[in-house]
Amino acid sequence: MGPARPPQGLVVDRMTVDGEELLVFEWTSEPTAPPADLSSAEADVLARLARGQSNAEIAKARKTSARTVANQVASLLRKTGASSRFELIRRFVGTRL
Repeated sequence: MGPARPPQGLVVDRMTVDGEELLVFEWTSEPTAPPADLSSAEADVLARLARGQSNAEIAKARKTSARTVANQVASLLRKTGASSRFELIRRFVGTRL
């Protein structure tokens, strides 16, 4: 019998930090399409988040306030069920925004 394989969707990686070997576990998932009910502004904000832009950078590019962008990000989190900006981006990276 060979070594056990991790469950599908679980990525296990080894890394060394300060001479200590660590195992890093990450659940992966296939990117999914964004919800159909996103406004054009929300879709644009999501695309800009995926490019690593901050709320301030997005606001400047969209000629709006950082507060408006924060509200759009909150709406994106609510509509998608994501719990963080990172999860939001991870879910939709690789999809056409």
